[in-house]
Amino acid sequence: MFKSSSVVSSLVALMVGCFMVAGSWADDVAVPDYQLPDLSSLVNQFGEPFKGRDGDTLVMLVAGMKVKDMVRETLAEVDPGCLQDGRVIYLANISGMPKLVSKFIAVPRLRDLDYPVWLDYSGDVASGLPFHKGQVTLLSLGDSRKVIEVSFADSQAYLKEQLLVRCEASTENLTD
Repeated sequence: MFKSSSVVSSLVALMVGCFMVAGSWADDVAVPDYQLPDLSSLVNQFGEPFKGRDGDTLVMLVAGMKVKDMVRETLAEVDPGCLQDGRVIYLANISGMPKLVSKFIAVPRLRDLDYPVWLDYSGDVASGLPFHKGQVTLLSLGDSRKVIEVSFADSQAYLKEQLLVRCEASTENLTD
């Protein structure tokens, strides 16, 4: 009996430890050996499949209206070429949006943008990624979609700073 209760205690401790590690990894700055899920299920607002690129890339996971507005305001200051060539990936999780709203309202509005927005209709890609409510998740990728760093942008100034690493931007109209 004693052995089985110590085994159960050990299993519970192991499960709690695993839960704590899995639940807190998003707060860490570096995420060693984490690979971004396959992005081939993504399409942009024009229905074009994701082609992607290997190497230094920044993925912006955008969820929520307030965050979306901050991203759009910041991207108005950035050369859209960095989004078009894949140095920056704008990933929008629209899996929770009603299909009629996404089909007839949201996606048609996205077609007015000068850059691709990669849509996760199923949530399969975005669901495994870290996020904080009201913030943009920024995933710095290396070769083979390996996540090198995770950060969270809660201000336009910080988001712009991160985008400047990969994009040429005009700083004239953006306030801190």
